[in-house]
Amino acid sequence: MASLTESQINTLAIVERVATVPSLIGIAFIMATYLLCKDFNKPINRLVYFASVGNLGMNIATLISMNGPLSGQNSALCQIQAFLIQQFLGVDALWVSCMAYNVHLAIFRGYTVAQLRRLDKYYLIICYPLALIPALVYVFISTEGRGRVYGPAVVWCWIDIKWDYLRFITLYGIVWLAILVTTIIYIRAFRVIWHKRKSLDGFFNPLNENPLINIVTQEVHVTHEDRTEEIYRDDRTGTTLHGHKGYSCEVAAEKQPKEPTLLQMPALSREVAEKEPNADAWLYARIAFLFFMSILLTWIPSSINRVYALVEPNVVNFPLNLTSAVVFPLQGFWNLLVYIITSQAACKGLWSAFRGSLAFGNRRRGSTSSAQKDIALDLFHQRRQSRRLDSDITSMTSLARTSS
Repeated sequence: MASLTESQINTLAIVERVATVPSLIGIAFIMATYLLCKDFNKPINRLVYFASVGNLGMNIATLISMNGPLSGQNSALCQIQAFLIQQFLGVDALWVSCMAYNVHLAIFRGYTVAQLRRLDKYYLIICYPLALIPALVYVFISTEGRGRVYGPAVVWCWIDIKWDYLRFITLYGIVWLAILVTTIIYIRAFRVIWHKRKSLDGFFNPLNENPLINIVTQEVHVTHEDRTEEIYRDDRTGTTLHGHKGYSCEVAAEKQPKEPTLLQMPALSREVAEKEPNADAWLYARIAFLFFMSILLTWIPSSINRVYALVEPNVVNFPLNLTSAVVFPLQGFWNLLVYIITSQAACKGLWSAFRGSLAFGNRRRGSTSSAQKDIALDLFHQRRQSRRLDSDITSMTSLARTSS
């Protein structure tokens, strides 16, 4: 911390907190719409919802910002912030790997939605409880030579520089391995996509929510009547004749546009899955790939900063640390962008419903205001009529007194 000026420390604190705000808004939107709006309840969005829990923990840590390191290594604030960073920083990368593995199973193994959903519990264990083990253990580790594991780490409290190798073993190494595995899966999937690019026209347009909408399926209805045996008796000859009623079959085919949602992904054998263009699986793959791109946007700058710190361990590069202070808090915001892009129809429906409720409220208030005006006008006329009656009574009384 000695190598940072007071102005640089203040800048890091402001940048972290400003970048955290859009992520918190995004997390709230993802959680609320997924839980309350059935149109957002897609298989891919389910994994995004799980990842948002980790984003929330990470953003609590980034809200603490530089107050953690400035409060001292042994402070509760620093230790809590370091625990949150260790527990939740790499969650997004792990969830992206889970999505990539689902893509592999869906495209190359023909897994159905039910089969993929059964894997969710294993993904949750990998991404949260397993990550909790080192995060919690580090709180209690302290030696005379190195001190506590958690301590100031420039932009926040995390694993102290004296325990730097633990950063690679329990976070960066795992994240890089996850990114490598994900990259291999998507390279293999991209090769298949390229060979089927005519069937997957529009796949690479991220603003096209249903790029495979033009894929047409045929629904065939077959109606048949079983052949039955009929017996006839000739009364003249006394003989019995056997006959068969004719067999009839009616076939009707109806073309229907296919809107892939992975909700009815067919169960395929491995051989069929590798040969046939499964529209639902491809759409899932495209969405997962967009999330993978957001992870690269987050981890490439921070990885450059980590490599620089290895080369120059005694130098704090302010621009690189400032970049990390920007990209890490924004993980929830990047997820929100992909979530909206892949749920455009649901977002439009939600916006239309919101505008409709506002219009209904305005009409209701307008009708209420109109009714209030009518009531006020009636009261005015009643009071005016009352004043006229009082005036007439007074005039008649005065006239009677004059006459007497």
